Amino acid sequence: MFKNLYNYLVLPASISEFEDNYLCRMNRIALRFFMLHLPVFCTIAYFNNTDAFLAAALTSAVLIGPLLAIKVFRSRRSVSVVHGIAAMFMGGLLVHFGQGPVQIEMHFYFFVLIALLAVFANPVVIVAAALTAAAHHAVLWAMLPTSVFNYDAPLWVVAVHAAFVILESIAACFISRSFFDNVIELEKKIQARTEEVDARSRDMRRVLDSVEQGLLTLDFDGKMSEERSAAVDELLSPKADEDSFIEVVRQHDSNSADWLELGLAEVEADILPVEATIGQLPDQIEADGRSLSFNYSPVYDETQSVTGVAVVITDITAQIRREMLEADTREMVRMLDCISRDRAGFLEFVHEAESIMKELESGELTDLVLIKRRVHTLKGNAATFGLQRTSEACHQIEDHIGQQNENAAEEHWDHLFACWQKVRSNLQRLVQEEDEAAVRLSDEDYRRVLSRILEGAPRETLALQVAEWKLEPTAARLQRIADQTREVARRLQKNAPEIVVRHNELRTEPESWRPFWSAMIHVVRNAVDHGLEDSEVRARHGKCPEGRIELETRLEGKQFVVSVRDDGGGIDWSAIAEKATALGLKCNTQKDLIQALLADGLSTKDSVTETSGRGVGMSALREACTALRGSMRIETEQGVGTEFCFSFPMEEIAPETNQLLNSHGLEAIVGPPACQAC
Repeated sequence: MFKNLYNYLVLPASISEFEDNYLCRMNRIALRFFMLHLPVFCTIAYFNNTDAFLAAALTSAVLIGPLLAIKVFRSRRSVSVVHGIAAMFMGGLLVHFGQGPVQIEMHFYFFVLIALLAVFANPVVIVAAALTAAAHHAVLWAMLPTSVFNYDAPLWVVAVHAAFVILESIAACFISRSFFDNVIELEKKIQARTEEVDARSRDMRRVLDSVEQGLLTLDFDGKMSEERSAAVDELLSPKADEDSFIEVVRQHDSNSADWLELGLAEVEADILPVEATIGQLPDQIEADGRSLSFNYSPVYDETQSVTGVAVVITDITAQIRREMLEADTREMVRMLDCISRDRAGFLEFVHEAESIMKELESGELTDLVLIKRRVHTLKGNAATFGLQRTSEACHQIEDHIGQQNENAAEEHWDHLFACWQKVRSNLQRLVQEEDEAAVRLSDEDYRRVLSRILEGAPRETLALQVAEWKLEPTAARLQRIADQTREVARRLQKNAPEIVVRHNELRTEPESWRPFWSAMIHVVRNAVDHGLEDSEVRARHGKCPEGRIELETRLEGKQFVVSVRDDGGGIDWSAIAEKATALGLKCNTQKDLIQALLADGLSTKDSVTETSGRGVGMSALREACTALRGSMRIETEQGVGTEFCFSFPMEEIAPETNQLLNSHGLEAIVGPPACQAC
């Protein structure tokens, strides 16, 4: 019983922010209320001849308590208790200085004060006031009866008076506790519920708390509602008299404004599903150096008809910068990995890509076909080496050219050049590029030539050995293509195929053969993407799930041959004929079909992806092959596989080196290293 009474009178220890702010306000109001007693009590004492100066002194003394409590106590509840005690002292002073015919009526002020103390929503304040009043009456009745009553009251009168104080105190405690439970404590319950909801959506809150969002609604004319968040004005800086969201957006991006105006008209027309129409509205603009995203939701009336659009504007500048930094970091890590595994191959790709960039940036290349070939080759190789931003920029340019049949807009090119400049900048931070003209001599080559010199080998033998230092083993090239093939499979989320490399110890001149080796990525990409079947299909045909690709360089008579062979499903010539017919190409003979396969714009893919579907890769490879006076042969069998053979005249293996050797009457390099043939 006593425990329940204690728990009823004493409030929980925790104090909510709402209660703290409320008590702070009430305590200050109570202090001002008590300060008004000073002139009132002095006036009453003056007219009752009960010493106005003493009234001023005693009232000021009582005021010291609340003043010190507000300054010293950190607990607002403690200050309220002091106010309850001070209130009873004020009541006592009023009764004392108001002696006269109505002194007994002035006792009602005690009851008024006790009732007013309920505003503190704390039963302890009432109890403290009641105890103070009881002590005051008991002491003064014993020592100075006339200060309490205007006559010598008997004990039973004092008891009745005290009973009324107790009854009112009980009622006041009930009121204050109810006020606490139903108003003050209600805020705690709401806060607890809010915290529970916040806990369930903490991931969303992290995002929302990191940015200031603009909230508004639009009608179909783009007029903004008057009720909108202040962040709208902060993010978009509309003119003072501007109420059209379309015109506000136009201040920053005219294209998006036109797009928005057209989209709102389509939403009003209600021709397509509203979700599809709203999904076409502009979702991002640049405003005053900040990136803003727009998220739209339809606004419905009671009949479920769309009456407008709600817009949430979010400043995503920091998010985009973070994503760019993360992408930059991933790209640098990828570059570092490529350099550590194949430094020469990566640097060669950079040099070739640089030459393509210079050709594109100069503006001298105006043929759309050639532009598409260069961009497609750059995209494929950039993706292979993990330069995703450059690859995506190329993909955007291809999209524009494919859809508009015209050169890409300047901003697309600027984006591509900026991405490539970032690659160059990162590369300078990672590695010091080597001199392209430098000859890199392996330990094995060094020992061979030294051995031949010590043995007194003829100058012809030594000359051939030294000449081969400038040549590049096809083993390195084929191994690099094999690595690229595995990377393509990884990007396509396919099993890495088994790759067999046969180089037959052949070599080529690096500079003249660089474009061809670079374009070879299109063949292996097609082999992985188009040629090799899915694991389930291969299993049904008794093939290994991963697939097999063979890369080979060999000599056939007086021809240097580069071969790429896969064990996939073979080329579907009927599909090629169908695509060729759609493009107006000849498809009557096998030769026509091969020419169609190598034509610009023909692809067996029904949709364009970042990997394939443009119909540009094979034409780029044919261009590189033709530049070396080579020819292409395709052998395919349904369900068995496909082989691409590229044949070149022997003298194209090392034209510059052979020319130098021939000028001194020496035989040209045509096969394996001369040092092994000796």
